[in-house]
Amino acid sequence: MIVTVSEKGQLVIPAEIRRLLGITPGTRLNVLPDAGGFRALVDDARKTKRAADCVGIAGYTGEAIPAEQMDVAKYATKS
Repeated sequence: MIVTVSEKGQLVIPAEIRRLLGITPGTRLNVLPDAGGFRALVDDARKTKRAADCVGIAGYTGEAIPAEQMDVAKYATKS
């Protein structure tokens, strides 16, 4: 399948290939030189996050509180 590179160095991955490989907006590709060209491999790291990897992303800096003891109204803040 032939695609064209834009003036900015961008190329469009055809929809059929994106669907087949699960490529959605924000998917990272690992582009590697290959004999006579390159290979683009889907980086599955984004798809394999564990809950433990997400600890702290909300920005809470207080003491750790077990879920059973949480009072939602006490810790809710308006932005």
